[in-house]
Order: sequence, then C-alpha cells, then structure tokens
Amino acid sequence: MSEFNPGERAYVPVSRVDGLDSWDFALQQTEILEREANSVKVKLDDGTASDWIGVSLLHKKVGVLIINIGDLSTEEYLMDPLAKSVGQFCKLLIPDDQFRQIRVRSLEELKILWHKEQGIYSHVIWIGHGKSNGIHFAVDGWVGPEKIKRALHVRGGTKKTYISLCCKNGYRDFGGELSRSTMCKNFIGPFHSVDGATASQFCQTFLTKHFLGGSTPKVSFREARNATPGNVSFRLWKGGGLESTTD
Repeated sequence: MSEFNPGERAYVPVSRVDGLDSWDFALQQTEILEREANSVKVKLDDGTASDWIGVSLLHKKVGVLIINIGDLSTEEYLMDPLAKSVGQFCKLLIPDDQFRQIRVRSLEELKILWHKEQGIYSHVIWIGHGKSNGIHFAVDGWVGPEKIKRALHVRGGTKKTYISLCCKNGYRDFGGELSRSTMCKNFIGPFHSVDGATASQFCQTFLTKHFLGGSTPKVSFREARNATPGNVSFRLWKGGGLESTTD
C-alpha cells in the first residue's frame, strides 16, 4: 500500500494550504481525508476538507538532528555560530520536540546519544571539520566512514538524509561510502572546502525547497546549489552511487 492514505497523518507546509492557520511553524501535521491519484485533501483547522493538493507536498515523518562535532579550537567562532544559524532556521520549520542540537567530541559519545534518539529524526546535519575521507573529533582525531557507519548502525533503524557541512565530505571516499550505510537514504556534502556562511545558506535553501516546496531531495539539492553564491561544489550520493553534482 502506498503512503498518504485516508486516515493517516502527514506534515504539510501551511503556506501552501488555505485554511491551515497555525503559523507558529512552517510545517503542520494534519489528517489526510481523501486521496485521488497523486492528490489528497487534508483536514483544515475548522475540521473541513482542504482543496486538492499534490502528494509531493506531504511528509510522513519530519525531524532534524544537528550534530556539532567539537574540536576544542574553532567551536566558539565557527562551529557554534554555524550550528546556531541552521538551528534557528529549523526552529521556524518544526516544533522543538522534533528538533535537537547536540555537541559531541568523541565517536563513543555520538554512538550513545544516537542509539537513544535516532528514531525521531528524518534528517541529520553534520557540522565539523572534514576531509575527503573523514571527520575530525576532538577526542578521536580523524574518523573514517567505516567507523562512523558502525557507530550509527541500529537494527531496524530508519534511513535518514545526511547533510554534511564539513569540508570535502562530498568525496566518494567519505560521502559515497557513508551513503552505503543501512541508516542513510541520501548523503549530501561539499566537494571542496566551504565557509560557514555558504554552508548555512546551502543547507537552509535545501530544507526550504524540500520541506516547503515539495521537491525531491535530488531536485532540492540542485535548486539549493543554484541559489548559493560562489564556486563551492556539492555532491549527492545514494547507495554508493553519485546521484547528482553541482559542478
């Protein structure tokens, strides 16, 4: 059976549906009342049915986790401002119980927190120092994709979209490999070094296009890059294969 059937609940962008007037957040969860082909009607705030809207605007599960990987040297002037920039934007999208920021400085700390809460999240944003085959942790030094995959593996866990804002994580050695994980639906990362301001804008634009515009991850990825100034290149990986590039 397909998703988004009558009686199920889904998140919809309030700006795209007349009659959803709770504007505290950009996404609101409501009930699906009718479905016909690729269109649905959802319950409005007054209990009546909406006009027909495209299924592409609906999201079954929405939750964002920002993982701020500390290095004890650039946290105050780079990592924390970047995490706060993206985090404040996410707070405008979804309620606090669907969003969390964590700071970790070791792989073991990440593993403990991940296994406790990963089930809540559909999208994971990585903030830290990266290179073509790893991410730097203050305690462990450079950690490659195989160790990260093992740390994040949860039996029966749901796949998530990973968005890395760490430099050079878009290389095959890291992004391509991590996208093979049983916990990864898509992996997005920069192919070159990227400054914090550009990384923040790219991430926010991607989330806007995907959550509010109803675009697929692949389309949202390309739209985000087209809207981001400069020559920074990003990569989108899926199942170990290169899905899209912004060169």
